[in-house]
Amino acid sequence: MTAPHEIRSCPVCREPWLVLADPTGLPDRMAELSAAASRFDAAAAANRAPDPAVAPRPGDRPEDERDEHDAFFGVARTADLSASAFLLGGAHAHHLVAVHQRRCGCGDPRELPALSAGWRCLLDRARGVPAAAACADDTTGDTGGPVDCPRPHEHWRVGHQVFFVLIQGVVAGLRCFVSAADARDAVRASRALELAAEMCRHSAVAMTFAGGLSREDYEGEVRPSMLPPAVRPGFSGFQTRDHALLVRTLRASRPALGWLGFADPAVTGLDDALQRVYAAHRSVCSRFDGTRIPSLLMAAGGPQSAQRAGVEVVDELTERRLALVREAADRTDRR
Repeated sequence: MTAPHEIRSCPVCREPWLVLADPTGLPDRMAELSAAASRFDAAAAANRAPDPAVAPRPGDRPEDERDEHDAFFGVARTADLSASAFLLGGAHAHHLVAVHQRRCGCGDPRELPALSAGWRCLLDRARGVPAAAACADDTTGDTGGPVDCPRPHEHWRVGHQVFFVLIQGVVAGLRCFVSAADARDAVRASRALELAAEMCRHSAVAMTFAGGLSREDYEGEVRPSMLPPAVRPGFSGFQTRDHALLVRTLRASRPALGWLGFADPAVTGLDDALQRVYAAHRSVCSRFDGTRIPSLLMAAGGPQSAQRAGVEVVDELTERRLALVREAADRTDRR
């Protein structure tokens, strides 16, 4: 696999894999995340070598689909299960997407400051900086038209890489929230939940940025690369280990959300942020004709599922996920 960017001044860009944390090792206590953030030198991170990692090994077994998804998006996972490894991977992902945007001009350039603001927000919140400027609610989802992209597959890849990191931020916030709730510490619980919501809002921007391609670029280059024989039938975001853990963590957070109160501002803020993520997903799906054609997963599921348009499935999943953070939850969620 070739490096995504051939730039001598960017050591991380010459690496064949973006090394991210294994999401199962994400921090579950704000004290752990705060200590790591206080030690973390964000300015030097771009020139720091990635941690040792295990390259993904796609195979034919159902359980290999996580590795297949990582391999497609150029992601390897470090064996270091520390908060510091999470922060280093996040810094590298944001550096790569910034280099890509400057060099190729792909995507809406207005979205790049919001993406970097999301990462600064995570660091500031972890360090205990209240109401940080980086956390300003500037992630409205307003997007311009798609820009012709000279490297559409690279754009699709780096946009998703940043999305994975921000989803990890959501998971970390939720895990820290549950720990604080278990200790009946409402102040720390609210702080952690606000972090999760902020990472949700910025992950919506990452999704929009990744989808900022013309339909011609998507249909001509990106979509064919996600079809057999390049990958197994039904290639889908459900294969992402980060998203899978997010869904499990949302389910596990439900008792703690009930303890804090579903009407609590921190909980309703998370609800609003989740709506933004799924609205961004729906928008990208619609841009690529998802109001008419099925997703790759539905198309591979047989004649009946292939009749369902992509946005129809997104809408259904949105309601299921939102039910997890609302008082009258729909317990039919299965994915």
